[in-house]
Amino acid sequence: MIEDRIQILRRAAKVSSRENNEHVWCVIAGNEKLVDDIAYNAITAKDRVQILFRESIKILDKYTSKRFDCIMLKGETLKISELRNRCNEKGGASIEITNVHIKDVPNLLVIVGPEESMKSFNGEANRQNAQINILAEDHTSSFIKAELNTRFKLPSFLRNTVTPILDMSDVVLSAILVSVIDENEIEHVKEISQNNSLFGIDLKKTIQDKEKQRIVENVKENQPELQEQNNPEETSNLDNTIEPQEENNSQE
Repeated sequence: MIEDRIQILRRAAKVSSRENNEHVWCVIAGNEKLVDDIAYNAITAKDRVQILFRESIKILDKYTSKRFDCIMLKGETLKISELRNRCNEKGGASIEITNVHIKDVPNLLVIVGPEESMKSFNGEANRQNAQINILAEDHTSSFIKAELNTRFKLPSFLRNTVTPILDMSDVVLSAILVSVIDENEIEHVKEISQNNSLFGIDLKKTIQDKEKQRIVENVKENQPELQEQNNPEETSNLDNTIEPQEENNSQE
């Protein structure tokens, strides 16, 4: 009985270790302060999580401008889960992308933007028969910054009246993970999202580009080591060419 329990515990430890070492991707969106906090926690755990990119997005419509930040991470499953929990506690939105998504689900996009714009996107996608599946969805519970569009000209007294109202307005952010059924429709779906003032991420392209960048950086880091290995051979060759000259000089 004791040996059986020991074997069960060992198997459980292996599973836990394997899950901890598996990597997932995550997109987090929210106000600047929230994303600053997530970025700081990611940087302090850089051996377990990597920041792939961070964007500050400004969405302009006729009267207002809305601002939010978005960050994409790759890291150990448990650490990403910890950062997602922190994000949710602070009112942000997060979408997790697993290896199963990447391998088995075609044409993945993450789309982020104000909730009203997201509703318009879904409506337009349906009207234009864009074949998409929404795999995951999340919303912020804290609000993003909205202010009066500077291009919209108003007398100063009206601007002073409207600005506090906008500061108090509740702009909720939505994030969705979408699979586009037909690969030929990806650009069309991206166009619909842009038309509705949404920020889109092509996951396949983004992940491939970042992996290529990582490989290039690793090669650059290893180049000094290769040079150090080659230098002794080069110096020995130089010595071999010089020695005969010295011998010839001595003979003279």
